[in-house]
Amino acid sequence: MNFSLKKIILIVILVLSAVLRLYSLDEFPSGLNADEAAIGYNAYSLLRTGRDEHGNAWPIVFKSFGDYKPGGYFYLVVPLVKIIGLNILAVRLPSALLGVLSVWLIYVLAGEVAVLSFGKSDKRYQLLTALLLAISPWHIHFSRGGWETNAGTTMLLAGVVFFLKGLNRRMFLLSSVIFFVFSMYIYQSTRLIAPVLGLGLVLIFFKQVWPPRREFWLSTALGFLLLLPLIGVVFSPGGLSRFSGVGLTADTGPIWRVNELRGQHGNADSLVVKILHNKVMAYAGLFARNYLEHFSGNFLFISGDVIPRNRVPEMGQMYLIEIPILLLGVYVLVKKGGRGTALVFYWLAVSPLAAALTFQTPHALRAQNMVIPLVLVTAAGFTLLVKKLTAVRLNFPLLYGLIAGGIALSYGWSVSYYLNQYYIHYPKVYPDAWEYGFEQVARKVGPLLPFYNRVIMTDTYDQPYIEMLFFLKYPPAVFQKEVVLSLRDKYGFSTVKSFGKFDFAPIIWEEVSQIPGTLVIGTPKEIPSNAQIIDRVVFPSGEVAFEFASI
Repeated sequence: MNFSLKKIILIVILVLSAVLRLYSLDEFPSGLNADEAAIGYNAYSLLRTGRDEHGNAWPIVFKSFGDYKPGGYFYLVVPLVKIIGLNILAVRLPSALLGVLSVWLIYVLAGEVAVLSFGKSDKRYQLLTALLLAISPWHIHFSRGGWETNAGTTMLLAGVVFFLKGLNRRMFLLSSVIFFVFSMYIYQSTRLIAPVLGLGLVLIFFKQVWPPRREFWLSTALGFLLLLPLIGVVFSPGGLSRFSGVGLTADTGPIWRVNELRGQHGNADSLVVKILHNKVMAYAGLFARNYLEHFSGNFLFISGDVIPRNRVPEMGQMYLIEIPILLLGVYVLVKKGGRGTALVFYWLAVSPLAAALTFQTPHALRAQNMVIPLVLVTAAGFTLLVKKLTAVRLNFPLLYGLIAGGIALSYGWSVSYYLNQYYIHYPKVYPDAWEYGFEQVARKVGPLLPFYNRVIMTDTYDQPYIEMLFFLKYPPAVFQKEVVLSLRDKYGFSTVKSFGKFDFAPIIWEEVSQIPGTLVIGTPKEIPSNAQIIDRVVFPSGEVAFEFASI
């Protein structure tokens, strides 16, 4: 395979990755989830007022629903909202484009890994790595939404690539540090993964970075300076409340279990009992279970994430056909050894750490960076398979045709099945996963607002207020004066109770039906059949999502 042909193949792979990530981006996933709406509306608010929805001027972290989102992705969306307006495409396009960039970056990274593990460059390995990431269901899924995690993963990938380049050209170390730090300004999980991964790189390549030269100290000083604003935010009450809301300790089950086990002893207060049954051991066991669940076959190949928004029906995070190829890749890399192998397996080992520290696992969103080392391993197996098949072709062309054709058909069917599940069945099986229907509600309610004194809208579907702000393009300066917030719940989250004519709450018909001049927007379960229904919004499955009742 000559050099020009390899370049053509790489271009084809990049085009394929772009098509898979950009096609009908504003229509699929169907709907706009609340986190995406928050990113878009806050970007819009910054452009209009210089402040976020809560009136904070150009913040590093956005309070949003009380979950204190890192601001990096918000600022990536700002110029797109300025150029193409406040819409779904503006929110999702940065993630999709960064997803395509990741395909090129992993191609470059695979070249470095090949030299470090195989002792020479291997364009075939690089191309297969890029191809596998281009068609990865895990990577496509999180490239197509306004996900901070995909942007964070891309920054991590760029940080690793520039670190390896910096071993020979030291000034690249500055770029590596910038990308690692920026990843920490984009997504919560990378605040743990980036420093742990960076430390591992230094240890693996210790002989090449030590004794440190001027560039190393410059990079270290730059990283420290760039992190100073973030350190204050992470340890602020808001930053700590975010972790307390989703961290392991938010799950009180282990404490109840400890008390139950202690109660089964004759003397529950004895030292031995306390050593055997205590919160530290209980939460350590929970962390270990959470961590290992990310390597389970069910998660990787069968069912995927348990949260509908993070998965498509009847699919794992990887293709079933990749099971034997992944195992073969483990064999290849272990046999080859070297620092490239150490890097890949170290990254794989640390990638689910942040997700394992939360109470919802396995979590494809928080552990999305796993896809990078998994693809590198799988591509190693695929490369060996292709080399063996090339040898078979010379002596057994028929056998070669059968095996190569079988692999090509299997992958073709797998990708086709995934796309079928994503575009056809996903919107129908999980219609509310992406809060489908709010755009349609906003389109219908806008012209009705002058005729009603009040609009009471159900809060059944996540955060309806941000959806209305987004799709109505509600003036941020007006909203900041009108907003009324709810109290924090037990997880530390709060939301908007009302603004302008809108109130958001469960629909209690006996109460709302007594308020003349009110438009009630609720689910069919909340609005009785004898109400004056003036309109409806229907899910892609045909099920009624919202009903409009006039009082």
